[in-house]
Amino acid sequence: MLRIALSDDHQLFRKSLVLLVNSFEGMQVVLEAADGKELLEKLKTTRVDILLLDLQMSGMDGFETALEISKHYPEIKILVLTLLNEKDTIKKVMKLGVQGYFTKNTNPNELKNAILKLNDQGFYFEENLTSIVQDIIDSSAAVKRSQPVTFTEREMQIVHLILKEYNGNEIGKRLNISPRTVEKHKRNLMDKTGSKNFIGVITYALLHDFLSI
Repeated sequence: MLRIALSDDHQLFRKSLVLLVNSFEGMQVVLEAADGKELLEKLKTTRVDILLLDLQMSGMDGFETALEISKHYPEIKILVLTLLNEKDTIKKVMKLGVQGYFTKNTNPNELKNAILKLNDQGFYFEENLTSIVQDIIDSSAAVKRSQPVTFTEREMQIVHLILKEYNGNEIGKRLNISPRTVEKHKRNLMDKTGSKNFIGVITYALLHDFLSI
């Protein structure tokens, strides 16, 4: 059972979201908060797997909250839920360690898919944000790059399969390795690229032309 936390200062939206998420098989909302301060206080006594986080909250907003979560609860995966889809906003949250980005004008039925992808693959970005992510990559490419690390053939196989939306068990079966070995490869990729999460690995691979978006 995936343990979900919600942080959004609009009570009606938050309560509706609780009902929606609790209707998804294998998920349960175990914590809800109106802002980052309340969220951090409740996390002291409640274990959470995935956090659905609004950016524009009164009090302690989503940006500051994401930074604190990444610092003190790195095991929690963060899926931003927001109306904001500007390039500067997406670039900022990527630097904060956020693993997923979901805009509130997206079909609610897609939320379950987003949560599952975030849990299985370690990242999720909407397809309609692809052009914005590409702009971020292109802008970063303008900065002088250091000598890139190399990815092994097996590591590239795993990256490609993750981008094709295979989960850890499916990747293990296709490559004849255990799911634990898949996770070890993912961790090694994060370590060698200096990434906080697997979005960082994908960004690094795009930046250094290992992949094409």
